[in-house]
Amino acid sequence: MENKELLLAITELKSSLDKRFDDLEKLIDKRFDSVSEELYKIRNSLSSGEGVTSEDFSGKINSIEKEIKILNLDVKYLAGKSGILEMKINGLEKSTLIDRH
Repeated sequence: MENKELLLAITELKSSLDKRFDDLEKLIDKRFDSVSEELYKIRNSLSSGEGVTSEDFSGKINSIEKEIKILNLDVKYLAGKSGILEMKINGLEKSTLIDRH
């Protein structure tokens, strides 16, 4: 495979990862909005004295913490993949420039 073909394939792969990263970012925003809404409801329930127990509150907080940890792992994984592809693209671009001279 020529450098140009390889560069094109890596660029397409990077575009695909960028799209997946954007989709993940939208999902994260949606989940954080959901978390904010839940916390708002909990605050209102606590301030109005409705029947929310500390166990209910702890359960929600634990659930939120687990979701945030999972999302952070997903973001770190995709960021790592994106960085590796950027490095490969830069290397191929440099070698293509060197081959031309």
